[in-house]
Amino acid sequence: MSARELAGLGYPLERGPGDEAASLPSLPAIVVLGVAACTAPSVGGITYDQPPDTATAGTTGASDGAPSTTGDPAPTTGTTGEAPSTGTTSSGPTSEPGSTTADDPLAPPAIVEGALDMDVLVKHEPLDVTIETAHAEGVRMQVDGGTPIELDPEGGDTFTGQIVIYTALDNGPHLATFVAWRGDLESELFELPFTVALPPPGSELFWEGNDEIGKGTVVALAVTPARELIELGTYYPQGQARCYLRRRGLDGLWVEGDLFEVKAGLPCSAIDLAVDDDGALHVLVDKLENGELRWWLGKYDAWAGAPTQVGVGVVGDVARALALADDRDAVCGTKPDDDLVRGTVWSFAPGQSGKVLSYDYLPENEFPDPIGFSELPNDCAFVGEHLLVTGEVKGQHDQDSVTRARHFLLDIDGAGQNPEWTLVPQDGSTQSGGRVLAIDAGGRAMTGGYHCGDQCEPVGELLLFSANGDLAWRRSLDPLLAAPRALAWHPAGYVVFAAARDGAQDSTSFFAQAWFPLKAQSVWSYDHQDGLAIHTPTSLAIGPYGQIYAGGMTAGGYPAVALIAP
Repeated sequence: MSARELAGLGYPLERGPGDEAASLPSLPAIVVLGVAACTAPSVGGITYDQPPDTATAGTTGASDGAPSTTGDPAPTTGTTGEAPSTGTTSSGPTSEPGSTTADDPLAPPAIVEGALDMDVLVKHEPLDVTIETAHAEGVRMQVDGGTPIELDPEGGDTFTGQIVIYTALDNGPHLATFVAWRGDLESELFELPFTVALPPPGSELFWEGNDEIGKGTVVALAVTPARELIELGTYYPQGQARCYLRRRGLDGLWVEGDLFEVKAGLPCSAIDLAVDDDGALHVLVDKLENGELRWWLGKYDAWAGAPTQVGVGVVGDVARALALADDRDAVCGTKPDDDLVRGTVWSFAPGQSGKVLSYDYLPENEFPDPIGFSELPNDCAFVGEHLLVTGEVKGQHDQDSVTRARHFLLDIDGAGQNPEWTLVPQDGSTQSGGRVLAIDAGGRAMTGGYHCGDQCEPVGELLLFSANGDLAWRRSLDPLLAAPRALAWHPAGYVVFAAARDGAQDSTSFFAQAWFPLKAQSVWSYDHQDGLAIHTPTSLAIGPYGQIYAGGMTAGGYPAVALIAP
């Protein structure tokens, strides 16, 4: 058995152009948080879309040293040769402080004093801003000439906000400017310079892969609104498969009391995890109870509390992925249909009975004789009211006796009706399949999958679909890589995937890579290997300040979690 088969992946991928960092324009990676905290300002005079929600999961010991990083880090400027200061940056008043607005309604607004809580940013955390004013109703802030953002009033003449830098691609000097205002009157411009010196993109900030809970695999990751990293996994106490949830800090660390079993005492296999806006955990697993294997979806409103059952499958149903939006859950998978399987979505909303909706692919050009196809969803995600599903359609696509797989993207409306099937053009191959799916803030879908010929030697790939469902970009990957097992959009504007990478002596490594869509080169790569053994990354999550978390299995078959610099 090959290392790839042992890793459970099975898809060698075509080599890309290498890992050299591309020459990149200014990135939408600097966000100013104030009254309009969800709006990304412009950078370099270019207005960008709002960054994606970074608190959602991807699909489904001590480090031996940081892995090699593609490209040299951007130089840090604006500092001396001494260790960078992380103290407060402040500036004096722009005018003499005077009486309050109520005392002198004709006095012009002024900024009396302002400060950042640090002048050099070296970790992934926000820069706190405090501005003291006189005769002002508000304060507008810009970073590097970007979109103006209103700071939050804190009472009296004080206004506050935050600046978030999502990636080390923005390392270097920056300038925050402020204007106090009252009605149509504005103060003089007030400036606070700062420097970004984050760790190089793709460098390892944390790694844990040990036998502390025994053998197992991290299957899914998510970050909660309370800024906790949650992992769902399968492990094997006393040799019995069990599902667990583990809670970590954003630094990756955890303590006793941060782990409990899902469906305790029952044989169980983890499938997927999502977190809602209230911090509740939506957990999808397979459980074996009374001799029957069924999938189960539960909701945990409190850590280690009693779950609420949202839905449960019947014997023969297969669940592959979980999608969550607002108060709606969707389980994507299959139901048996004679010798075929039918793509199925189980939909749940509060106060309503669950719906079971199956979708039968029918080719546009009907064949003389009816031909059955099997639909195999692998991942799904909401886009507004719509649900997107990716996977494979298997059958006789070419009116011959050969069964082939085709990569599909299925768009289902909010009522679960009007399914629109998109089958990916083969582009020289005869087979393909979708494995993972991620949606950006503009509604674009990125899928990770593979393509191959009839004698299948699979080549992994990334595919970008426009918000209208049109294929906009397609990129084959390194042939040493298995097909992507996890995929996530980053607020810096690139997409990250995780996959196993073939190594010497049938080993694999724990690999992740970032790409800007439509670019010819990757942004950065991450590679971790604890000896010549099997490593299998299976999950991704993005933290509130751009941190990248990857989970899976490391050498010896133990659960692993990595924190990667963006």
